[in-house]
Amino acid sequence: MKSVYTLLGIILFSFWGTYAQEANKCDVNLSLERDYLNSRKYDEALTYWNKLIQDCPKHSEAVYADGIKIFKVKLKAAKKAGDKEKVKTYTNKILSLYDQWIANFPNSKNLARIYHDKGLMMLNSKTGTKEELYKVFSKGYNLDKTKFTNPKAIYGYFDAGVAMYKNKKISFEDLINLYDNLMGSIDKATDKYTKMMEDLQKKEDAGELMSREAHKLKAIRRNLPVYNIVAKNMDNILGELGDCKHLVPLYKRTFDLNKNNPAWLRKAAHNLSKKDCSNDPIFKKLVVQLDKIEPSYNSAYYLGILNEKQGQINTAVNYYKKAINLSNNAYDKAKIYYKLARLAEKRGQKSQARTYAYKALENKPSMGSAYLLIARLYAHSANSCGKDEFSKRATYWLAASMADKAARVDPSIAKSARKVAAAYRSKAPSKTDIFMKNMGGKKITLKCWIGGSVTVPKK
Repeated sequence: MKSVYTLLGIILFSFWGTYAQEANKCDVNLSLERDYLNSRKYDEALTYWNKLIQDCPKHSEAVYADGIKIFKVKLKAAKKAGDKEKVKTYTNKILSLYDQWIANFPNSKNLARIYHDKGLMMLNSKTGTKEELYKVFSKGYNLDKTKFTNPKAIYGYFDAGVAMYKNKKISFEDLINLYDNLMGSIDKATDKYTKMMEDLQKKEDAGELMSREAHKLKAIRRNLPVYNIVAKNMDNILGELGDCKHLVPLYKRTFDLNKNNPAWLRKAAHNLSKKDCSNDPIFKKLVVQLDKIEPSYNSAYYLGILNEKQGQINTAVNYYKKAINLSNNAYDKAKIYYKLARLAEKRGQKSQARTYAYKALENKPSMGSAYLLIARLYAHSANSCGKDEFSKRATYWLAASMADKAARVDPSIAKSARKVAAAYRSKAPSKTDIFMKNMGGKKITLKCWIGGSVTVPKK
């Protein structure tokens, strides 16, 4: 019996010894491969990577992450050289590595990102069918929605979803749920990057922005408008499917099933409001039910919309103010203050409109539309804010300065805001007017509701 235990010990020792040697060999090759990869010596890195993928496929997720990096470099070079055969080979290799990564590490914490990146690769390379793309993106999105932030991936996923609906592979309700979820992802990403931009702009204004932060701010300003473009394009490809003719019957049909689900009620009310379907009785039914089971910012906001549509402006204003008090989200408050500013503007309450607009900016400093509203209020008051033609037209400089601020703080409307500012300046006194009146550098007091003064340009 002793000899049997001795033999088993020898076998186990031999097994674990061999395993340890193999693991050590994998560690050595991975270390060498990563050294070359970090030094951008991709061919040398590939030599060791080939050993890893053959002998150590389950050793580390880094094997797949690094392999994808290496072949993406080679893919880029092949595209630059116009070598279509290599482009196809490297594309397929990368997609294959994503599949192997998933197969060998099915419980990876990176699984959502892997599916997301594979789908993006399929989208960029125009590989696979819309159904295959939809399934890949769905797996990643359902695993972790927070990883789904790339605007191109969001659009590609929804575009594939529309194709799935048209091919009768998913229901209309599934398509609208996908639309709601992806629009939610866009809103979260937009709010996140907007807050980052506002914080960096504060540092920029104070002259405290570091070089790295300046690059980050520039990138955010460049990329943030893309989310708005994607949202508009999603509405475009949804087309008539997203209008009242389709949405109203859907929500009427599914109301009883979801009437105690506040999340569903919020999304339904949001879509009907967004698509201007709030005149339909189902909107009132949804909003009243939401307020019944979950009195909140959302229910008060939609009751405000309902009453505004019915011409009950004072009641609507009260609901909007109630919504502000119920919300803890600064951007939600800004949205309602801006709505109140628009209502006041329509009613000719210019001073009140400006007050609400500044309240909106207190909660969301990057709300360029609020600055444009103030600019519009000033421009429309030009004829009543001066004693002569020169001082009246001087009001346009103040209006232009507000439009300039809109362009600076809000990259999504910067181009149009700059055009507005230029249009206002063209209505202000010309250089010749300033010279003839000898007004360069002087201040003009605005004796109207605007108050304050405007400085005449020296040149």
